[in-house]
Amino acid sequence: MIASGAIRVIPLVLLSTGFGFGQADASDPAERTLFVNCEENAKPKQVLSPVSLSEDGRWRAYVEVDVRSDLGCLHTTRLWVAAPSEPYRLVSFIPPQREAVANGMEILGSAKNSRVLLEKTEAWQWASDADDGQGIIAVDAGTGMVYELRLNAMIEERNGKQCAYRVTDAGFSDDKNVDILVRAKFHTAYDVDQTEEDVPPAKRCGNSEETWSFNFGTGEIKQVSDTEALQIVKKSLPDQGGN
Repeated sequence: MIASGAIRVIPLVLLSTGFGFGQADASDPAERTLFVNCEENAKPKQVLSPVSLSEDGRWRAYVEVDVRSDLGCLHTTRLWVAAPSEPYRLVSFIPPQREAVANGMEILGSAKNSRVLLEKTEAWQWASDADDGQGIIAVDAGTGMVYELRLNAMIEERNGKQCAYRVTDAGFSDDKNVDILVRAKFHTAYDVDQTEEDVPPAKRCGNSEETWSFNFGTGEIKQVSDTEALQIVKKSLPDQGGN
């Protein structure tokens, strides 16, 4: 069990925009905002997700990914949220990093009877064999507070074993607390020029699937039963964000 010091809070960025801002290039409605393709030396482009709605329709959100192919496939991802009668506000921003110039985000849905939205993020380096980095963030659409789940906590207490994971699903518990549930598959981590047999048996992680709980309010992190159901509300408008 890990205490509340695990919370990382990002305050609301007070930046507003209307519904119609310029796009660098025509967006492809079929292109996902989690992994936006890049063709070197192509024109800059912007990809927008559909508008996602909270269960009660009082909050809406969308993802914007800007890709600068002319500068080396640099991705910049933004998450915008708003009440129906208000302009969108920026609540999460992912810039290109030197070790991971590409990134993206997907809105998974919202909690029942709540204004908390759940998003999955990815960051990776073009033309690299390194694994991409995954993230899960929860956003209070009313205040703009962002809780970035410390996913590495899932492997920190494995007695020095070389473990890695891939998130397979995420949602909320069905109780009154805003507990975010993350399902992940674990495996042995090794270098790209190695195999699992190159890792000493005592250091191997083995293959397993686990479910972990991350509490939005307290930051408590703990493993829970794999039978816990993942609850999430998925509602969206047919048009894309920014319109």
